[in-house]
Amino acid sequence: MQGPKAKSVKTYLTHFPVKSYLEADILSKETTWRIMDSIRQAGSGGITAEDIIRRDGIPASAVYATLKELYRLKYVFLYPREKKVRGERRKRYVCERGTWGKYGIDPEFDVVLKMSGALDKVMEETGQPIMKAFKEVYEAFSSRRELQKYLPTKETNVCPNCKRSHEAMEFFYAVLLRSVDLMVTESEEFRRFLVDRGYASNET
Repeated sequence: MQGPKAKSVKTYLTHFPVKSYLEADILSKETTWRIMDSIRQAGSGGITAEDIIRRDGIPASAVYATLKELYRLKYVFLYPREKKVRGERRKRYVCERGTWGKYGIDPEFDVVLKMSGALDKVMEETGQPIMKAFKEVYEAFSSRRELQKYLPTKETNVCPNCKRSHEAMEFFYAVLLRSVDLMVTESEEFRRFLVDRGYASNET
């Protein structure tokens, strides 16, 4: 009996944003998750439908139908034709960065946030401290042998579209999300902030 396949791309966040019944329907299928995992593990070079069929033993009809829907929903994109090896004609599918570790915000509220200028204010006041913290986190993981294995793979998994490593983006995104989560759910300072504005009880 074979053990689980080794993961070449690390996972730091374990959710997808679901914004419609159609997305929920396709993500409810086990084969979709297996196909998505194969595409993710293929990294920035992408993977063909034929490779997925051969690797995972999923029926061809299910693979092609799923890839069609994932592409239409922008969960994956096609590897740029001009970057392919000369003579290669098969489509290669690459994981879209927006689907890994991305959250969903109500579209109307997102527009209001942008119009209000609130996002600019938050970015202005938190941008530099967050970047400083990211540098310190990276140094901490780089300098400790037991943590180095959790760092994203360097230089070998750069997206042909955005020219950045989705794996590395997810790593820092996970650090930031977990920090914000702890601040909002466990920080006494934030609890007092809510109490002062009538959004929490002052009872202990």
